[in-house]
Amino acid sequence: MSIYPVKQSLEDPIARLEAQLEQERQLRMDAESRIRVVVSDNKRLELELIRHRDHFEALVAGRTAELTAANEKLILENRERRLAERERRSFEDQFREASLMLEAMLNAIPDIIGVQDGNHRIIRFNDAGYRFFGKSETQVIGRRCYELFDQDRPCENCVTQQILKTSLPGQMEKYFTFRGTWMDIRAYPIRDMDGRVFRIVEHWRDITALKESQESLVESEEKYRLLVENANEGIFIYQGGQLKFSNHKAREMALRLGLTPQSGKSIDEYICPDDRGDDPVYFTRRLNGQEPKPHAISFRMNCRDGEQVWAELNTVNIKWQGKPATLNFIRDITQSKDLERRFQEAQRLDSLGTLAGGIAHDFNNLLMGIQGNASLMYLDVEEDSLLTEKLKNIEDCVESGSRLTKQLLGFARGGKYVVRPVDMNQILHSSADMFGRTRKVVKIEGDYQDNLWTVMADGSQIEQVLVNLFLNAWQAMSGAGTLYLKTKNICLDDAFTAPFDVNPGRYVQISVTDTGIGMDEATRRRIFEPFFTTQEPGCGTGLGLASVFGIVKNHNGIITVQSRPGQGSTFDVYLPASDKVPEIETPLIEPIEHGTETILLVDDEQYIIDVARLMLEGLGYQLLIADNGSEAVRLFTEHRDEIDLVILDMVMPGMDGEAVFAALRTIAPGVKVVLASGYYVMEQAQALLKDGASDFLQKPFNMRQLSSKIRWILDGNKASGVNAKTS
Repeated sequence: MSIYPVKQSLEDPIARLEAQLEQERQLRMDAESRIRVVVSDNKRLELELIRHRDHFEALVAGRTAELTAANEKLILENRERRLAERERRSFEDQFREASLMLEAMLNAIPDIIGVQDGNHRIIRFNDAGYRFFGKSETQVIGRRCYELFDQDRPCENCVTQQILKTSLPGQMEKYFTFRGTWMDIRAYPIRDMDGRVFRIVEHWRDITALKESQESLVESEEKYRLLVENANEGIFIYQGGQLKFSNHKAREMALRLGLTPQSGKSIDEYICPDDRGDDPVYFTRRLNGQEPKPHAISFRMNCRDGEQVWAELNTVNIKWQGKPATLNFIRDITQSKDLERRFQEAQRLDSLGTLAGGIAHDFNNLLMGIQGNASLMYLDVEEDSLLTEKLKNIEDCVESGSRLTKQLLGFARGGKYVVRPVDMNQILHSSADMFGRTRKVVKIEGDYQDNLWTVMADGSQIEQVLVNLFLNAWQAMSGAGTLYLKTKNICLDDAFTAPFDVNPGRYVQISVTDTGIGMDEATRRRIFEPFFTTQEPGCGTGLGLASVFGIVKNHNGIITVQSRPGQGSTFDVYLPASDKVPEIETPLIEPIEHGTETILLVDDEQYIIDVARLMLEGLGYQLLIADNGSEAVRLFTEHRDEIDLVILDMVMPGMDGEAVFAALRTIAPGVKVVLASGYYVMEQAQALLKDGASDFLQKPFNMRQLSSKIRWILDGNKASGVNAKTS
């Protein structure tokens, strides 16, 4: 069957041929009619010939000539008719061949080609159409197109309807559920001689793969959008001095800087001058791809609000739309730099703490020599003697020096004394009251959380922390201002605690905020260093905040400070929370008590041995003396049945106090040992006390403290019947 539009296009030539054939038929009939007339005339002539024999020859000759001419004309007409017939048959063959060729071409096309009339009735489909619907020609031709989809009305956005309304080509996309196929349907009008649309040609193309590709592209773009727009790094493309692309983070950072096209500034102008190096336009050149091997660089940027932030920039040279460009990744590393700085500060202060602890130990040993001799002199003078006042002055100086070493010990790691569960609200309130009575020009405002968690701490050292923070605030406020105190329960995560080398969890936060002059970054970095002070010479030791840092660190806590010039300072102290109930401290009465027991004194400093020997002998005790660890073990082995108590120095060269204690415990598990040192190494001392050491005696100590400690241990443990002799 031929395609309708093609047949239409061939009708005019056929009509012309048929008209020519009709003319030839008429000519033939005319010729035959004339022949009959001639024959009739011949009969008439024969009759006339009979009557007019004389004219016969002439008439015959004339008619013969006429017949000859008519016959020649008829022969010519027949020849023309046969030529026309051959041309017609040739044209019909060509038409048939063209129709078959067109039919084959249409059926070879994978797309669907169909023809409809104005009522949606299908006139023709190529083979692709029949295959798509799985129907034969007889099942399709004459049916309305929408009936093939089991519908009773045209599809929504039907292209046939569009053409019938507008006489213009139409297009639509439709998903065919029964095939799982997307089709792009385009329709074109065919007009009659009067320009009216009487046929519609439809072209259907399978776009399922295209749709899937588009969906994949949309999905890929969505993934890109999610990844790039939600990235924590700023991502931007720079080409030829212009910003071609930027994600949300990059735009946010640019806004923070005030870097906009309207600003008229280059990025170099926002970089801290100290970080620009020798090339003032290095960053601009880098962004323009003029750095052959770009590497990650860190630098500070000045924000429009005056704040300074650290940034890290990574640049990759790329092609963008066929031209050289740079792909840049920029991220805010201010927090990382701050954590790094805090970690370095903690390491530096830890090293300084170790040094300070050693200094405090040696200094306390010296004070011990002074205090011991003063205590011995008290025994040789009358109470109302003039020397008594001088000895009191000596003891006051020793006490003053001891307070100084306590500050050093507070800074030194491990400088804790007596740890108990304490109520920070109570300590903060009492410390603030005491400070307020002596600094009435300072207004103190408190915000204490109810049900504050308990803290395991040395109350006296925490008081020292608070008083030092109050004094620092008072000095920063030039003697007058407002001091804001606050406590609250807080949970710290690992990200916050990791740089301070403490565990995450529950903490009690104590905040001390002043309205003073504040400090710059350089000062803030050094405020916890021992002997660092911003005051004039003679106005401060530089140990106050150093001891604060050490005490807090020794309590496994954290201390941070926020400050800016002219905006005051806030010190935040975080101490680990405890579930224990706070204890109420009661003062101890320490009378001078004597005894007759045997004591093994172990110390590596000769002047300590000399003064301690005199003090102990003055109290009535028998002594064995060792100036090193090995000698102590030897003497104890030989005299274990005689020794009632060991006074053991913790810090000695060679075999230190910890090793000596272990050896003594091996010999006599129940041995009574007092740990004595000018430097209370927290981890070691706590471990030894847990393992059975009786108590700790902090140097320098006086006669009253020494006698009280000895009698408390010996008398208290005698009741239990445990000593070196009975072990």
